[in-house]
This record gives sequence, C-alpha cells and structure tokens, in this order.
Amino acid sequence: MKNTIKTDNSSKKILLIGANGFLGTNILQISTKYEKNFQHFKFLAGDIENTNITPDVPFYYINITKKENIMNIISKISPEIVILTSAMTNVDQNEINKELSKKINTEGPKNVLKACSKINAKLVFISTDFIFDGISKNGNYNENDIPNPLNHYGKTKYEAEKTIINSEIDYLICRTAVLYGWNKYKLDFITWILNKLHNKENISVVTSQINNATFIKNLAEILLKLIDKDARGIYHTAGDGALSRYEMAIKCAEIFNYDKNLITPVEYIEQKAIRPKNAGLDISKLKRLIGSELKVLNLADGLEYMKRTSDG
Repeated sequence: MKNTIKTDNSSKKILLIGANGFLGTNILQISTKYEKNFQHFKFLAGDIENTNITPDVPFYYINITKKENIMNIISKISPEIVILTSAMTNVDQNEINKELSKKINTEGPKNVLKACSKINAKLVFISTDFIFDGISKNGNYNENDIPNPLNHYGKTKYEAEKTIINSEIDYLICRTAVLYGWNKYKLDFITWILNKLHNKENISVVTSQINNATFIKNLAEILLKLIDKDARGIYHTAGDGALSRYEMAIKCAEIFNYDKNLITPVEYIEQKAIRPKNAGLDISKLKRLIGSELKVLNLADGLEYMKRTSDG
C-alpha cells in the first residue's frame, strides 16, 4: 500500500525505528488510512535494511546498538516523536544468546533514549506481557502491577522500561502480546496454527500459557490513536481478552472451518525460555481513553478480518 501522507515544512516528524518489520510496516500502512488525522505529521523510516518501505517515505539506516549512529541520525532528523519497534523478539533465542539480547533489547533502547533526551523528543516504546511472572492472584495484569520477568527476554524489556520511566523525557510505553496477521516473510503463532490446520497436520498446543492475541493492524491503529491523543505513561495495548494457546488454536479452527480434532491439548512443551502461565493484560485503561473511537479487537474479530483477506 502506498503511503500518501501530505507533508509540509510545518509538519511534525515521527521517526519510526524498525519500520521494515512486521509492526513497523503496518504502522506506515495504517497511517495512510488515517491520513486526515496525521496530515500534520511527517513519517520517517529507520531500520538496518529497507525491503518493505515505500519510496515516498524517507529512509535512514539506523542500528540502535550503535550509539554514535543513532545519536547522529536522530540529531540530524530532529523528530518530535520516535517510535521504537526494533527488538529481538524470539523468546527462546533471547535465552540462547543473552548477550545479543541485552545489546538489542536493553542497550539499544538506552541509546535511543539518550538521543531523544538530547533533542527533547517523545519516545514511544513497544514492550511485552512477558515482563510479568504469570502468577497474579488478581486476574489480568494492569499497568500498576509490579513486573517480575521469568525469562531473559522479559528481563531485557523490563530493564529498558525502567530506564525510560526513570528518565526525564516524555514517553509512552505500550505493552503488547502475541502479534499476528498475514505476513509473507515469516509465520507467527496464529499463522503457524492456520498453516498447519490448512495442511491437515496434527499439532499439540499448550493449555497452560495464557496471553492476549493482538491483531497487528489493530495494534497499529491503537498506537497511532494514542499518539494522536498525546497519551503518556504506560498502556497495555493488546487484543481484547486473554486465552490459553490451546483456546487460540481452537478459535482458529472454528473461524476458518478447519478440523479441531487435529489439535491436541497438552499441559507442557519443552521450550528454552520459561513462559509465564497467565500473562493476560488488562486493557481497561486503554479502553477508557479511546472509548468508542476505536474498537480493540478480540481474536475472533482479527481472524474474521484475516479470513476476508488473503494478504492482510
């Protein structure tokens, strides 16, 4: 989809770091849909490569692990807002390569934060439900609950969060979970399930891990809505309703009319990183802010949208 955002010399600049990724690409696409709301913003793209970004969006080579690179580029561009979606998100790989994980997920955001501080830019940081330990007695986690990550991925993201919160810059931290949607480059949890069921392959899915499945296009809409409202602080920006991974798989079968008998519920599967049992996020604060302006989709809503489209 071609980005046709109108810009002029008075436009405020939004630098999207990680613009080539799954979420970044969708943010740029959705910004076109809401062009009227964002005509006073100029979107700029930053990443370590450029394969998905349309030519009308200015692109800058940015590597968040290179302190000088990020400082120079952000100082040169001088954006009013920086959205940081870049991260090492494979949870098990974070456990395997802890040094690289810390470099990308903790030190990288610190570098971006310092650059934002220098030019007084607002930082929008994408975080995760895995900062919680999954043993809350009060149901789903809200923004005031105390994080206690179990795995290295969660620890690196929480360390980045703390640095941002303790800084003096204007920030927005958005915690999300289980991003899904059509993606020609790789499978996510939901499209992995759909692919297996479509091919009539048997799968085993855990009943003991609970999260909010978040439709990627809806998350992009939510982030832009929060930016438009100049939201600040911490918001849980995940899909509406927490489900076990097994329940997610069953929902996929129901919506796409696949055979549920291909899905076997299991209590445990061997994984490198420990997963929290119930990392469900309470999105009440988000709903209060956006009200009826934008619907937060549940898994069924997102799957129905995907069913109506072939490429998202």
